Amino acid sequence: MLAVCDIMQTDVVTVTTYTTARDLARLLSDEEISGVPVLDGSGHLAGVVSSTDLVRLAAEDSCVQLTASVLRTEVERIHDPDADEVEAHPHGFFLREDWLFDGRRFLDQLPESDFDTVLVRDIMTPVPFSVEPEMPLSELCELLVRGRIHRAVVVEKGQLLGIVTSVDVLRAVAEHGVEV
Repeated sequence: MLAVCDIMQTDVVTVTTYTTARDLARLLSDEEISGVPVLDGSGHLAGVVSSTDLVRLAAEDSCVQLTASVLRTEVERIHDPDADEVEAHPHGFFLREDWLFDGRRFLDQLPESDFDTVLVRDIMTPVPFSVEPEMPLSELCELLVRGRIHRAVVVEKGQLLGIVTSVDVLRAVAEHGVEV
C-alpha cells in the first residue's frame, strides 16, 4: 500500500509571509503550480496560500481589473488566425501545446493595485493541512475530500518535508493503477 512519502513532492516551492500578492501570482504562473507553503521570518511553516486566495483578492479589489481586453490581447497573441484549423480535442477544452498562456506578461499588464501592497500573510490560510509521510494514501484521500482541499504539507517533527496534492494522488492512480 502506498503512503504519502511515496507520492509527495520534495522539491517544494515556498514563499514568505512578506511576499506580495503580485510576486506570488508570478511565482505560481512561472512554476505552473496552484499553491505553496508559506514560511515565516524564521523559516517555520506559517500557512499555505493558493491561486484561490489570489482570485478572492482580485474579486474584493476594485482596482484589480482582470479585463476582457487584456485577456483578449493575450489570447490573440497565442492564437495564429492564419494557421490551419486545429483538429478538435475529443474532450473539447485542451489548447494546443504551442498556445502557451504567458501569465507573467499578463500580470505585468495589470495596473498597480492591492496585488502590489497586499502581503501573503494577509491572504494565506494560517493553519495548513499537514500530514505525516507514512500516512496511507487512502487516509490522505479522505483528508483531501473531507477538507475540500487540493494540497497538504508533509511535516515530520515540525520540519517541512514536502507537499502532496490531489494531482499527485491522480498521478499515482493513473501511472500505477493504484486503488485507494
